[in-house]
Amino acid sequence: MSERDSAKSRFTSLVQPHFSALYGAARRLTLLPSDAEDLVQDVCIKAFESIDELERIEFRRAWLLKVLYHKFVDRRRTMSRSPVDQAETGADSLDPELIARSETRLDERLEQDARIDQITRAMGILDKEDCSLLALHDIEGYSLEELQQVTGLKTGTIKSRLYRIRSKLGRLLSSKAMQQPVLRIVGGRK
Repeated sequence: MSERDSAKSRFTSLVQPHFSALYGAARRLTLLPSDAEDLVQDVCIKAFESIDELERIEFRRAWLLKVLYHKFVDRRRTMSRSPVDQAETGADSLDPELIARSETRLDERLEQDARIDQITRAMGILDKEDCSLLALHDIEGYSLEELQQVTGLKTGTIKSRLYRIRSKLGRLLSSKAMQQPVLRIVGGRK
């Protein structure tokens, strides 16, 4: 077996068990499948470059998530400094969640979509790092210990930030502005 094949098999055995968790976390952070795929690819490149270090690490999932989180923050900072505004692409028409909900009643789907839209808009108002922390804990189910390893923050700090973020999100969701539907104009002229 060549050295390249050996490194490839080592990488596969170390990273593949955590791949779905990485993609799920990336999807929650970026909100777009293409951005999530790019982010996971960056993490995989970093992991492959650091394969020897990764083998020595006891909590590989936490290490990979920490790299993912830092890559996400770096991308956000780079984008915020960019003079070019990124166009919003909207929802993916082949979104598995949309397909899974096709069995529910239309009125239930409309209510659920409106609620998801409200939550998404409210989370979009939150600071990106706060949104990420909340998504990793409340949506992805990461423990406080895992978040501590990923973010480098103390457990008490994470708890207090989560409390403040949830409170702010609750206030945003209960505000009248969030209760109003958003009208989107599709097509037309500039």
